[in-house]
Amino acid sequence: MNLGDKLTWAYRLLFILMLIWLRFIEQYITIWGVWVVWALIVFFWLFNPFKKRRTPPSSSNEQPQIIDIK
Repeated sequence: MNLGDKLTWAYRLLFILMLIWLRFIEQYITIWGVWVVWALIVFFWLFNPFKKRRTPPSSSNEQPQIIDIK
């Protein structure tokens, strides 16, 4: 999924959250609550801070390069 797809789904998610808010949650939480929830979801979805970073595969045959300084 590329960035354009993620941005498209981000504004669609905002629309869906606002509809749910209007129907069920409006009397309990203000509209700012929807914006905060949406911002958190989009942040974790776009930047994915908890994703494990891949380490490049290292072969056991490689020896570190030795630099001879005289």
